[in-house]
Amino acid sequence: MRAMVGRENEWRTAIGAVAAAARAPQVLEIAGAPGIGKTRLLAELAAHARTRGHRTLAGRASEYEHEVPFAVLIGALDDFVRTHAERLRDRLGDEDTERLGEILDGLRAGPGRAADDSAVARHRTLRALRRLLEVAAEPDGLVLILDDVHWGDPATIDLVDYLVRHPPAGPVVLALAYRPAQAPDRLAAALTAGPAGAAHHRMTLTPLEEGEVGRLLGPDADPRETRQLFRLSGGNPLYVDALLRCGIAAAGGARTPDDLDPALAALPPEVRAALGAELAMLGPDSRLVAAAAAVGGDECEPPLIAEIAELPPGAVLRCVDELVARDVLQVVAGTGRLRFRHPLIRHVVYASAAAGWRLAAHARAAACLERVGAPPRARAHQVARSAAIGDVGAALTLIEAARSVGAQAPATAAEWMQTALRLLPNLPRTGLSSRDRTSPSSRDLAGDRPLSRDLARDGLPSRDLAGGGLPSRAELVGYLADRQAAAGRLADARASMGLVLDELIGSGHPERAAAVAYTGALLRLLDRHEEAQALLAAELDRMPGAEQADALLLQLATYALMRGQLGEAGRRLAQVEALVPGTASAAIAGAMRGMTGDGAVLSRTALIDTLSDAEIADRLDVFAWLCWAGLYVDGPQDSLRRLHRCRQIAVRTGHSFVLPYLLAMQALMLARLGRIGDAMLIAEEAVDLARLTGAGEPLALALLTRCWLQRCAGDFPAAIATGEQAVAAAATGRGWLATARAMLAFARIAAGEQERGAAELRAAGGGPELPALYPHNRLIACTVLAEVAAGRGDGDDAAHWAAVAGRVADPGRGVGAGLVLLARAYATGHDDPAAAAQLAEQAAGRLTEAELLLVAGRAWVAAAGLHKRAGAGDAVRRALDRAETVLDGSGAGDLEASIRRLREKETVALTPREAEIAARVASGRSNADIAAELHLSIRTVETHVSRIYLKLGVATRAAAVSRLARV
Repeated sequence: MRAMVGRENEWRTAIGAVAAAARAPQVLEIAGAPGIGKTRLLAELAAHARTRGHRTLAGRASEYEHEVPFAVLIGALDDFVRTHAERLRDRLGDEDTERLGEILDGLRAGPGRAADDSAVARHRTLRALRRLLEVAAEPDGLVLILDDVHWGDPATIDLVDYLVRHPPAGPVVLALAYRPAQAPDRLAAALTAGPAGAAHHRMTLTPLEEGEVGRLLGPDADPRETRQLFRLSGGNPLYVDALLRCGIAAAGGARTPDDLDPALAALPPEVRAALGAELAMLGPDSRLVAAAAAVGGDECEPPLIAEIAELPPGAVLRCVDELVARDVLQVVAGTGRLRFRHPLIRHVVYASAAAGWRLAAHARAAACLERVGAPPRARAHQVARSAAIGDVGAALTLIEAARSVGAQAPATAAEWMQTALRLLPNLPRTGLSSRDRTSPSSRDLAGDRPLSRDLARDGLPSRDLAGGGLPSRAELVGYLADRQAAAGRLADARASMGLVLDELIGSGHPERAAAVAYTGALLRLLDRHEEAQALLAAELDRMPGAEQADALLLQLATYALMRGQLGEAGRRLAQVEALVPGTASAAIAGAMRGMTGDGAVLSRTALIDTLSDAEIADRLDVFAWLCWAGLYVDGPQDSLRRLHRCRQIAVRTGHSFVLPYLLAMQALMLARLGRIGDAMLIAEEAVDLARLTGAGEPLALALLTRCWLQRCAGDFPAAIATGEQAVAAAATGRGWLATARAMLAFARIAAGEQERGAAELRAAGGGPELPALYPHNRLIACTVLAEVAAGRGDGDDAAHWAAVAGRVADPGRGVGAGLVLLARAYATGHDDPAAAAQLAEQAAGRLTEAELLLVAGRAWVAAAGLHKRAGAGDAVRRALDRAETVLDGSGAGDLEASIRRLREKETVALTPREAEIAARVASGRSNADIAAELHLSIRTVETHVSRIYLKLGVATRAAAVSRLARV
């Protein structure tokens, strides 16, 4: 195949990926410089896939439409979706169809849902898109080709990141092509983090060798011409083609003005001249039509081209014929649209047009799209390139467009909102009064329901933008900050909120407290905790109202808790109790003090059940801590129910930043109940949402949660790798740092690195009493360190950790009492294993009653090991049986492995005759069958079977069969 000259290895990899998709989804990553052959390779791959009966869909990103949300995906999927809309609606379900309809017009039905700008909405949109690909792959497979992904909008990059980490189920090939030098950091990180291996193929296309250029030219090529082409083109296939088209002799040093694409500036002068010479051979009207097509979009229809070029439709079609004949433009198969044969050609055409003409051309394109009823989001990129300062209509278009894409593409919404603000320099600063509020959640004490969202959701939709009503500058800047934060541009969001606080909302404004709270949340997510605390403290000094003061004190306490500053958190909570005694805030503070080790945990979690959703939404992150604190009083079932309610409220009210915290807590509660599989799914969602925020602190919490779950599941290498990621995410701002280091240490100890892990765990705890760890984590650490010390025969050290556990625990609670007993069992085991085994069994009982099932299983395993050292074989078996009962279906791989090891070491002293009979019992034979085979009486067989039961420590035949299988 001539097109694959010099690309034979890459071609084998590509077609191999298509073949392998029947076994597992494949990711094909093709990187290379402009013109190096990425698009040609993808085109050949598409043709190959079609011959094998696979559905093949392709889209190409464009520099000039880089802000249009999911533009490359729309290009790939829109025609398919329109053709198969009814089947897709049946297969996808209402929710996914509605979400996809916000992106793909072919699935749009009615006005759709109210705008939801939360991270969870973005995550669900990504899941819906993955589900769409899975349905599209039925039944014969799908090859999805996305070219020039380096120009993809931020929403597309989010999707690529998601699909690489969570490939669609089924026979899907995701083929991505991009330029490494122009790839945004987010794309590079997503592809680098992808699981390279059998299902992820990475290839970088390099320039052709001189001999390969000769093969490309054919057997009759002149060697001198080949050498000159190779020298001038550098082995780049597109450059070779351009030089051949215009003739080598025509290649001079001409340059085109206004080179917007860095790739153009990097072109060899001869190639630039060749491309320019190709355009110079066109007639003036054809050059004008080509420029209009470059303005119109990556794919453009002749009527729009005619409007932009200001030529009659017939004249445009005649020019299109010439442009297609010269291969400047190509017809998009199956459509009436046109596109340039390569993005560089479009760039040369666009850059060659006069700047003033381009400005007017974009305005004509915007006007045409408005006349035909295109929505604001379809017109925004044309409007943004042509509007002048003071153009209210253009600003309103951009505001509407920003609102319409804010959920799926927050970075695009922010860009359009910034342009709208630039067009409207004379907007009034504020204009939204308290009586304009439609939601009580503008008093976000947690900082997770930002003022910006209140202004956007409660202010903008209430205004008749189509009729010319304009929001205030405070509203628009607030919305801008919210979308910047949602896009992971936290520093930009903080700068925007600085403008709100410093210039737009002064002291005494009814929204000042909410704005300060949100700004504090941004600072925390930026790992600037000291600055956040200083901002909140300064606002406290200015606040005359006790209600606002206790709210900010609670927020300061939560910040301190996340950083492991338990003493500081305790002091802030005590201030709340003293400031507003008898209030809900005081009750919350009293319960949260249990998380600091300052006093016993009180059963105040039921307070949540007495409050409305709106009241909970106002303090959602505080109530998340309350659910967690109540876990040790009310148990996991009630706490899970309340936490689930908080999660529903968070999704409904758009509390994006708090969701990773809620999900991580939910996952840990499920793990406590022994539901590791369910917990892992929740933890993965927490990691995904945390990555969408772009902040280290929620990502650290989500990762350390996954680390703990992987350790419980027995996947120690993965747990260590995830733990290291958690520590790295937490290190900058120290939010969750002590906890992340502790989880990594637990993973190392479980993996067999006991001494290193124990040293790291002591360091994470901050001293011999482990003061930097939360009380529950301190107790778990004490039991683990006591076990490690006992394992190396250091009874004194084990006793020290048992004593620390006794000082930390609340003796009135089952969890604390059980963990103290377990630590004492490890400390006692060296001198008196029998007594230690009894302590471990008592611990297991208390922990089972408290529904801390994973640790209860661990206590039973410890009891079995201690009984074994004491020589009590029957007790070993009973303890292991109890451990298996407690852990049944939990997925706790580390404990299940310990049980298997102890089972494998069991021996049972059977006589030769008993062994003979036992073998037949194990094979399923009845007593009568055994008697007949061995020529014994049934009574004799029954006697032997009874003795076998006694030695095995079982009471039933089924238990005997199970037990014999392990002997």
